Amino acid sequence: GLFGVYMENIIPGPPQRALLLPATFTGSLGLFYMACRQILKEYIKKLEQERFESDIREAHEVLQHMGSRLQSLEKNDQSVVELDEEMGHMIEALHEVEADFENLVRTHSR
Repeated sequence: GLFGVYMENIIPGPPQRALLLPATFTGSLGLFYMACRQILKEYIKKLEQERFESDIREAHEVLQHMGSRLQSLEKNDQSVVELDEEMGHMIEALHEVEADFENLVRTHSR
């Protein structure tokens, strides 16, 4: 685009020579991407898997905590509002795990 027009005024010779600089940059960037594509893909998959495992651990902890809260609720007459808030947090954590799982499945199917 504009860079090519600018280079046409700076670089002497035929106008096609001015396009060599942007084309070289674009080609170099494409070669770099091709060389690093697999490394970047594996790195992103690893990050997604770590996040997914973290969400699963969080959901597991919330479920364990809710189980102990329900047992103590049966023994003591605790506030239902607190229980409702914790259930909301648990459901939110499970939705995050579900979304991460769907993303992981979509990534592996490619």
